[in-house]
Amino acid sequence: MRTWSDNPFPDDIPLSSVKLAGDNLGAGGQAHTVERLADHPGWVAKLYKSPMGPQEAVTLGRLVKLPRSMTEADRGALDRGAAWPVSRITDGSRTVGVVMAEAPARFYVPFNLRGGRRSGPRELQLDHLVKDSAYLEDIGVQPPTRQRRLEIACRFLELGAVLERHDVVYGDWSYRNALWDQDSDSVYLLDIDSCGIGTRPWIASPDWSDPAFPEGTPLTVPTDRYRMALLTLRCITGARGEPLESLSRLERDWSASDTFPELLRQALDRGDLRQRPGTATLLKALRSPDGTGSQTDVAPGSNVTGFRPVRHRPAPQTEDGTATAAAPPTPSPAPQPQPSPAGDAKDMLVGCGVVLALLALVVLLFFVVWT
Repeated sequence: MRTWSDNPFPDDIPLSSVKLAGDNLGAGGQAHTVERLADHPGWVAKLYKSPMGPQEAVTLGRLVKLPRSMTEADRGALDRGAAWPVSRITDGSRTVGVVMAEAPARFYVPFNLRGGRRSGPRELQLDHLVKDSAYLEDIGVQPPTRQRRLEIACRFLELGAVLERHDVVYGDWSYRNALWDQDSDSVYLLDIDSCGIGTRPWIASPDWSDPAFPEGTPLTVPTDRYRMALLTLRCITGARGEPLESLSRLERDWSASDTFPELLRQALDRGDLRQRPGTATLLKALRSPDGTGSQTDVAPGSNVTGFRPVRHRPAPQTEDGTATAAAPPTPSPAPQPQPSPAGDAKDMLVGCGVVLALLALVVLLFFVVWT
């Protein structure tokens, strides 16, 4: 695995010195092609469809240098989880591409295809994580446990917190740019070269739009906070669609004393952007409900949601707010004895016999009187 910290490149390299291996790994978006470098295994060149504008090129140059000013911990997080740009590719005064590390092989898996066939290695994207277990099993991917979903969400939040600390606006949080590993909790973020610092131009991201930022509005850190919160919610629940509906379901299964759901709701609120909690705050709340930084171990099959016990209903309270003892259950009425069918038949036969005897006696008396 290649990282920003071990890259051998200067901050800028001329296009004429870039030796491509000739295998196109992809295209789309702003990229004309993404290819491996023939003379530097593990590194790729992303060549743009058109040269960057002057301001974009300056921002990319700042991104290339930025890890040098980071703490070792922040730089380590980027080395583990992001294809950080290491060198601008220039053609004269124009910036025409960028060099970055190739995503590690563990983020690529073969998928089941129709007819019992298997594909070649393909990116395991957030798009696949936000699906149910039946879908993942159908394509041959190991469905993550709830515990793993929580840890994957934490890893993405960790990256988002690093970006936020350095005023980097990613903006393009989406289903396709975030990768995860089915065998571990590792994550990997792509397309860092298009980030802004302080702000970035609006970018279309279907199903991830921040309602507080209409189309065309420049994006800032609060938008990243919104989209990070949405990504976290979707990682945990595996559900798409209306985020507040998913959040309401999550809240019902979360410990009532835990601050995480409320912080998540604040981050997804379209109201005062200053009230959206920072990504690092969200990360701390998810990892540590008691504020100590410790996690709660969860035994397989236990009645829990993620790190925390499922919510219990509070005890009833008196008017002064004190808890009352639970009332004893009201006893059910004692069952009354019921006559048996056999007893009913016996009583009926006896009654019939009595009636017949009385009738015979009447007939006999009548006969005696009249004779």
